[in-house]
Amino acid sequence: MELTNATLRSIGYTVALPDFYIDRIVKIDSLESLLLAINEKLDRGGSIRGIKQFELKGGNATNLAHAIASIGAKSVLITASDEYGKPILNNAFADLDADLIIKDGKQGYTTALEINGINVMISDSGINERFNLDMIKDDIDVLRKASAVAITNWASNLDGNELVEGVFSFADNALHFLDPADISERKDEFVSMLKKLNYLIDVLSINENEGKLLADALGITTDDMKDIAHNIAKELQIRVDLHTPSITITSNGKEVEYSKTFDIDGRIITGAGDVWDAADIIGYLSNLSDSDRLLFANAAASLYINNMKAPSIDDILAFIEAR
Repeated sequence: MELTNATLRSIGYTVALPDFYIDRIVKIDSLESLLLAINEKLDRGGSIRGIKQFELKGGNATNLAHAIASIGAKSVLITASDEYGKPILNNAFADLDADLIIKDGKQGYTTALEINGINVMISDSGINERFNLDMIKDDIDVLRKASAVAITNWASNLDGNELVEGVFSFADNALHFLDPADISERKDEFVSMLKKLNYLIDVLSINENEGKLLADALGITTDDMKDIAHNIAKELQIRVDLHTPSITITSNGKEVEYSKTFDIDGRIITGAGDVWDAADIIGYLSNLSDSDRLLFANAAASLYINNMKAPSIDDILAFIEAR
């Protein structure tokens, strides 16, 4: 795998947009015991103690831009925040090769309940619910010069269709990368958008749940994730990169390549998909083969899950070498 810091500096920059959230991660060993404790407190109120939790910067676009810069490539984040959130963003990106373009607006807030390897998110989307083309009218030149543009969290943005069409049209020389997040409430609308704008989308990145939702909306009946990725790509005529806890798959609708993930004890789940996307994009821009790109992205996500921070290129390559 021919990847170096010099290689990453030569591939240009990736623009990620639009979402920034402040995330509170709540670690729960047992949902049943938590619900029991809540029920016991309903009559008189009070605290439920001993629940591990911590707060960090979040949002798919924010995490993706941060991970790209942490790995060693340049990123640009276009997002929105109020005066409370701006210092959090600036501090998070302070030592990285990243440019922040921050519009005025209320960032989102998410409480992520991590239970038995699954995260359930309770979200207030803030301005991310209406992040539209008018908000990036001063940033067209940044998009046109980008090597890749990643639009994330379409599912939370009611102006997502407009943003996809406009941004990808402006960035006509870039890799167009779309990660929609949880489409369960809008899966049919998402399919309609993909069919209409498939000519603008180079890569659709989805997780296992999103893959199953898309398969259901498209009438795909198989349960095999490799077949799901292949059939979605074939039906929509868009390359699909699908990541699950056990396997990652890429398909252009004709060929299918897959890679098993690394067996590793995780300390955090929330944000792992964003790190995977970041490494996946770097793999595309570095012209890695499909198999090497999946391996590289799997290693990056594994290191994040274990260390609770996005890895560097040297960390990723050393991890792969050690395996």
